[in-house]
Amino acid sequence: MKKIIILLLFMLLLVGCNKTDSVEVEFMEELSDSKSYKVEGMMETFYDNDRKQNDFVVYYKAPDLLKVTIKSLENDDQQIILKNKDGVYVLVPSVNKNFKIQSSWPENASYPYLLQSLAKDIANETNIVKTETESTVEIETNTKMHTDANIVKQKIIFNKDTALPTEVKVYDEDGDLYIRCVFNNIELDYNLSENEFNVNDSLSYARLEYGEDGLVFENRSLKLPTYLPENTTLENQSVSNTRAVMKFKGGYGFTIIQELVDDSEEVSSVEEEGNVVMVLGTAGVLTQHYLKFVFEGVEYTLAAQEIRLEELMKVAASYMLNEGK
Repeated sequence: MKKIIILLLFMLLLVGCNKTDSVEVEFMEELSDSKSYKVEGMMETFYDNDRKQNDFVVYYKAPDLLKVTIKSLENDDQQIILKNKDGVYVLVPSVNKNFKIQSSWPENASYPYLLQSLAKDIANETNIVKTETESTVEIETNTKMHTDANIVKQKIIFNKDTALPTEVKVYDEDGDLYIRCVFNNIELDYNLSENEFNVNDSLSYARLEYGEDGLVFENRSLKLPTYLPENTTLENQSVSNTRAVMKFKGGYGFTIIQELVDDSEEVSSVEEEGNVVMVLGTAGVLTQHYLKFVFEGVEYTLAAQEIRLEELMKVAASYMLNEGK
């Protein structure tokens, strides 16, 4: 099904361009002809004057098997977004946990590390802006990072010789660089088994990297966020050694629940209905009422009814870059 969609998008782009020698048409054609691929790269996510860097590996096998492994460059922590015949999962190997999500990921939005997303954004763009050098072509398109996000700009840089992307830059609503993906290696028609997309095998294999003692986060703590929306203040909080509940009022009312999560020999499974979102390279689950993610041994739940998603994401991001108050 996914191959048919890519082929239709390619045909639409071909009609719009009325030529077959453009790099984006060649890219679409190569992708639609591929039964699988492997992509390796580095992703930078920017926040204020700081940034997070993560390596990523993407496996795709037709028609719709996907696996994205995202690994922190600061430590060995990693997360896996996986789609197989049974559903969509966010796996957290460091605490042996998986979230099964009732979601249409990745069709519900665009993700700069997925070749299908780049192809979709190019095909949907009615006014492609190109900038060429001797060896590259830069294509500017619109994109949406998640279902409820506002449309923003992205720039996709292609190698003229290979017609494959080498870099993607996504900008926020203010025109500032938000995400930068650099592709170090792309292999089309990569030899993949369906076993690569098995949930338990993926968790077990990732956990082997941590050794017998597992991954230990020595400095984890329960703390206040370092960013709050304007006119928002702490109303009350309840804090124990392993769990904290903080309620905020003012400009936006919301609640933050933090819980220390320890590693376990048994897999912990949770089912959610929502979307996969990325917060500074950390995969989260976004439902109608809350944003949930695990970062360095702490599970965060940010619950709100009225707060703008962009503001909620900024609150979440502040836990990942700075020491809490």
